[in-house]
Amino acid sequence: MERLQTGDAVRFKSGRPCMTIIALGVYSGWTMSCSDTVSCRWFEGEKPQETVFDVALLEKVSARGYPHRDRTKPRVIPSRTH
Repeated sequence: MERLQTGDAVRFKSGRPCMTIIALGVYSGWTMSCSDTVSCRWFEGEKPQETVFDVALLEKVSARGYPHRDRTKPRVIPSRTH
């Protein structure tokens, strides 16, 4: 798993919303045991939201909101046939 840092843009692996990590930590929160978690902030309309999520639920995204791509792997672009 890629290591997340404060300031990274993330989203749920299942999709939106895009959020910004504002703090890293180990919080027990509503779970029975401590796990690696991050505090995230995002907006719903103009209303700011903030809560803590387990890192296993999140994926890093680029600034444009697309999944982060490992730039060490070659990118394969399919050829077009007409």
